[in-house]
Amino acid sequence: MLQWIIVAVLVYAIYYLVNKYEKKIDSLNELVELNRSEILANKELIEKNKSKIEENKKHIEKNKEVITELKN
Repeated sequence: MLQWIIVAVLVYAIYYLVNKYEKKIDSLNELVELNRSEILANKELIEKNKSKIEENKKHIEKNKEVITELKN
């Protein structure tokens, strides 16, 4: 008899945890959907900034070369 009580408690605990995390996932999905346009806009800005970062890297490398030449 005690075994069945333990099994029932474990089943209920698993059921409770699954429902709890499903609710969290649902709320996170809703937030993502509400912010979908902002997320896409940020992705576009990130892509634009990647090219600017590459340009800045080139300028930094050129400046390093000039500095080393001036030191010599």
